[in-house]
Amino acid sequence: MKTKQLILKAMVATALLVGGTGTANAQFGNILNKAKDKVVNNTKNSINRAADKAVDKATQKAKQKAYKTITKKILGLKQMPELPWTMAETTFVDLNRGERQGMTNAYTWLLNCGDISNQEMATLRDQMKARYSANNKILLADETGGLSSAIGEAGYEIIKEVKAEQARYWEFYGAIKHSMNIHAYGIKPKNDHQTSVSLKNSGLVCDRTGGGFGIVLGVKNDKGRFLDLNGNGTYLEDNDLETAKYCARRMLNYGFLLEGVDGTQDNMASLENIIDNKVFGESGYDTDWAFETNRAAMYAKLLAEACASNDPSNIERQPMPKAGAMNGSLKAAALKLAKAEDSSVINVVITSKSWNVVRNALGIPTHRTVTGYWIRNSKHGKQAVSRSWCQDHIGGGRYSALRNFGVGTSSPIFLK
Repeated sequence: MKTKQLILKAMVATALLVGGTGTANAQFGNILNKAKDKVVNNTKNSINRAADKAVDKATQKAKQKAYKTITKKILGLKQMPELPWTMAETTFVDLNRGERQGMTNAYTWLLNCGDISNQEMATLRDQMKARYSANNKILLADETGGLSSAIGEAGYEIIKEVKAEQARYWEFYGAIKHSMNIHAYGIKPKNDHQTSVSLKNSGLVCDRTGGGFGIVLGVKNDKGRFLDLNGNGTYLEDNDLETAKYCARRMLNYGFLLEGVDGTQDNMASLENIIDNKVFGESGYDTDWAFETNRAAMYAKLLAEACASNDPSNIERQPMPKAGAMNGSLKAAALKLAKAEDSSVINVVITSKSWNVVRNALGIPTHRTVTGYWIRNSKHGKQAVSRSWCQDHIGGGRYSALRNFGVGTSSPIFLK
């Protein structure tokens, strides 16, 4: 399909920009092999593994016999494809990045997969698809011909294990989708294989924990660019730029893992189309997974473009914040406090018109605050950094001396 070719071209172009085909680095380069090692001592398929675990020799023999029947009648004398570590019982998904002894959290692995080559991702994807397809043949034979009952108690155990592998397959891809919803929330499907992209907020640039560091992906003149949390064009210094490049490689690898995973493995594509169109108003993609492939490729491409064009000239500068009514009486004390905390501060601007009085559950004042900005020098010019100051209530309507209080949630503003 033309769309598929465009996606693949975008992925290849992105790999060239961010080094997506490179080998893994020293810190995380062995994470794929470590996951494989947890499976390697097992036999190559769940059926043999179950037989090896059997304490009772009769049960073991029954499972081996059942496996031979499946190989002959269901798989056309072909052996089961290799069990990928992602579908093995030593793999689980915890979106909070929790760990279990002797097991691999696929979600944590996915957040670190930017260190792995695109080819390894494609190989893993193909292994998963092959195993999933063979498992589906077994399940179909059971549903239509009563395979498990025909081969006895061992057959029921085999079907149970096969279903567990299939469930882990979709848990793995569900973890990818969850990660992409955090990264690329501003990229959404439209009709006829088209995609809408939010120019001001295409998605979040995430670090290795899957969280942001104050940088948003935007679009200008059809090219990706970096924005701060205020929506202004910005520039990334060395460490943040490397984090962004890594994020692009991660999302590029998601694209390789997703490519070709269209949902038709379960013969549900037509039903998904009906639901998407009638319930969600979406059309133009064969399945949700076809869109996810497109979304991963587009996000990675835009982020790679932002990395390639990163330059101080991209910084968008704003006017000096306007002082509020509280600025005159509090500025001197606020400036002294700011300089004591940060020697680069050259001025402060308090923008509050009045005090914000904070009370406890009984309605008694606990403190009062004002907000504004530190004005400080940086390598690329003056910045306004959101800050607040506070006075604690000491009783009788009286308040203590001013003190530094809080850090704002918005990004620093570069000033004209």
